Amino acid sequence: MVRSRFWLALILLIAVIFLTIGCQALATGYEFHGTQFDPPLAVPDFELMDANGQPFRFSETQSQFNLIYFGYTFCPDVCPLTMFDLKETLEGLPDEAPINVIFISVDPDRDTPELVERYVSSFGPEFIGLTDDYAKIEEVMLAYGAYAEKEETPGSAAEYLVNHTARVYLMTPEDGILLTYPFGFEPEDLRSDLVYLLETNDS
Repeated sequence: MVRSRFWLALILLIAVIFLTIGCQALATGYEFHGTQFDPPLAVPDFELMDANGQPFRFSETQSQFNLIYFGYTFCPDVCPLTMFDLKETLEGLPDEAPINVIFISVDPDRDTPELVERYVSSFGPEFIGLTDDYAKIEEVMLAYGAYAEKEETPGSAAEYLVNHTARVYLMTPEDGILLTYPFGFEPEDLRSDLVYLLETNDS
């Protein structure tokens, strides 16, 4: 009876030690600000048209971190605000940081490659603008769980708006979608996540 209690006590002690170690690991671990996919969500490669009307294959950037956003240049509020937030995010990082912002138009009827290029270039050299036939763009959106839908606006100069997913997708090198951020995210939160990922990727 005494020996049974001894082994029970020893087992409980070992369990407490491992639980304490686990709690300490959690306490010292980094907590992401974005919504995390664990493991990262793998998505297929895609090819769309760049600002020069040439094919752009996403896999060519997969050795870098990519922030992907589906939007359109006629967007009156959500898209430009998100682009400014991304610009502010990157301004606090080293110039040589391997990070791209890939803006994919969900309004190819109006967003020509030239128009998309003028739009994204106003935010910084890290911004890449893509467009193409809507069927090809829709295929990419489906892989990311994104959507876009026209909303007619009779009497307005724009004729229609596009309701669309307003999340930013953070893609890590080789792994896929690790984090997503909703509209209105704090630039310092995304910057903090990127700094952590850059540091751990170098180690």
